[in-house]
Amino acid sequence: MRHDSGSYDEIMRLTSSRNRGESASTYDFRKTEKFTGDQIKFLEKVFVSFSEAVITSLAPTLQSRFKMELMTIIPRSYVSYVNSLQETTPMLLFKIDDVQGFIDIDFGLAFALFERLMGGKGQAPTNDFRDSFTDLEKAILQKPLVKLLDAYSQAWKDIKNVKPQLSSFEFNPMAVHIASPSELMVIVPFQAEIASAAGAINLVLPFRYLRDCIPKTSFDEFILSKTSPSASPQPQLVAYMTDKLKNAKVPLTVSLGRAELLFQELLSLEVGDTIRLDTEISQPLRVKVNNRTKFLGHPGTKDSKLACKISRVLQDGDEEFDE
Repeated sequence: MRHDSGSYDEIMRLTSSRNRGESASTYDFRKTEKFTGDQIKFLEKVFVSFSEAVITSLAPTLQSRFKMELMTIIPRSYVSYVNSLQETTPMLLFKIDDVQGFIDIDFGLAFALFERLMGGKGQAPTNDFRDSFTDLEKAILQKPLVKLLDAYSQAWKDIKNVKPQLSSFEFNPMAVHIASPSELMVIVPFQAEIASAAGAINLVLPFRYLRDCIPKTSFDEFILSKTSPSASPQPQLVAYMTDKLKNAKVPLTVSLGRAELLFQELLSLEVGDTIRLDTEISQPLRVKVNNRTKFLGHPGTKDSKLACKISRVLQDGDEEFDE
């Protein structure tokens, strides 16, 4: 017994002396998982491509100024994020493989999108306006928003073949249960501007799913492999597509001016009458492509035919650009 006791005391003495020589480190059980630097680069590349694909998909439909910019990627628990959403928030729920995610949109931004679809200016609702959509309005709004899922597929095409499937279109965050309250989600926020309104579009997916989707190679090696000569399009294919595009016909019209007449005046028009236009003879004419003003020019003739000489190429943001 003495020997055993002595041995025990000796072990405790040695252990305590060793502990005194080393500083103990504390572990924070509340800390969450994080992406590595390479993983963040992969995700930024994917979601920048996602925003570009959304713009390409929705801009022709909206026929208005549309911007969408990636913000900071944020890991957050499911319950804390859902509780932070407004009572009425349009949410596009979808499923990929065995996991679920959703895209939520600020109500004001969704309202501007709907108004633009209906031919309006795309403005956010006023304070005294109702904060909900009718069933018919929801059905109309869902159609362009589904294109966001196609844009998600395009964004991942260089890394993984994904095909999100629409589950439902909800407007009450408290009625959405796609994960356990404590599950770590990845919030991917985008700042969007549609016509005269601005707001957030957020993509939400489980952390574990996105982590497993990211390639195991380093980001630099992945980019190098994608930009190598073997991965570039075949020269013959590029030449073929270029040739086909050159022969594509694009409707182009020149607007001499506009005038407003009463219906009674229109009925009384006769041969030889003169209609006064809103354009001065010295002003340039609007040259339109697909009914959108793209150039300004001056009228004239060439080879005994009427012609228009381009004097200015309009850029996005010019006053006459979207007319």
